[in-house]
Amino acid sequence: MSKNENIKVTWRGGTDAWECDQMGHMNVQFYGAKFDEAEAVLLARLGLGEGEPHTRAEQIVFRKESRVGAALWIESAVIGVDHAGDALRLRHVMYHSPSAAVAATIDVTIGHLPPAVMRAGEAALVAPAELGAPDLPEPVAALDGVSLARARALGLIETGVSIIKPDELRAGAMFGRRAFIGRLSEAVGHLIASEDTAAEALRARHIGSAALDYRIRWSGPLAASDVVVLRSGASGTVGRTLRFFHWMLNERTGEPVATVEIIAVYFDMKARKAIPVPDIILKLFEGRTVAWPG
Repeated sequence: MSKNENIKVTWRGGTDAWECDQMGHMNVQFYGAKFDEAEAVLLARLGLGEGEPHTRAEQIVFRKESRVGAALWIESAVIGVDHAGDALRLRHVMYHSPSAAVAATIDVTIGHLPPAVMRAGEAALVAPAELGAPDLPEPVAALDGVSLARARALGLIETGVSIIKPDELRAGAMFGRRAFIGRLSEAVGHLIASEDTAAEALRARHIGSAALDYRIRWSGPLAASDVVVLRSGASGTVGRTLRFFHWMLNERTGEPVATVEIIAVYFDMKARKAIPVPDIILKLFEGRTVAWPG
């Protein structure tokens, strides 16, 4: 796609049938898995060997659904340098072949990087506009005031309980995106759980849903065998989109692992076009919305 030698292909592959969910398209966790691979390639090319990089924040924007058999590739580049935090801002762009339509993008800030990697990143720096990124990163979900105690006080719904497995951790003991986003995807079913809004009931009405935007703030590394819980809430609607959020918390300490703001849309599964948030969803959240972040 790009003529800039510092914007390089970091992954090529496709969408397998087993990666698609009941909505008929690739589940968000597999976008995460492919971005994980692309990021590992980029960091390896910058010379990352030993070290414990720490993902601080990221924003994933889903632009075009990927269905069975879709051929995809990712281009990546360094688009920002933060010397004070030993951090690089990276952008990965996933494209469809052969149309070159953008499937998804992710902007991520990674800190705790070794000096040699920081120097290599600065030497390979690309203007954000060359990859369609804003000059400054978008605001992401906050961590201030987030705790298990506050989740209980706000009446946030428990939507996930699980244990961290060793093979789910990336370099720096950070949660792999497939494992993390997979938990978020499953949590939504618990957030909207009712007889009228269960997945089978919505499919019977040809109603599907899709995430458009994830804004994620990470607290720090994890350890295998940590027990994590998800507490979730809805913050309302804007136009045809539903806004909701998840707090992932360490059950033992009550402290945050990550926070996620999500913008989602409902769509007609036959026409594959967005529709207004269904009345049965709106009714479910009457009197239950939480103004976070505020």
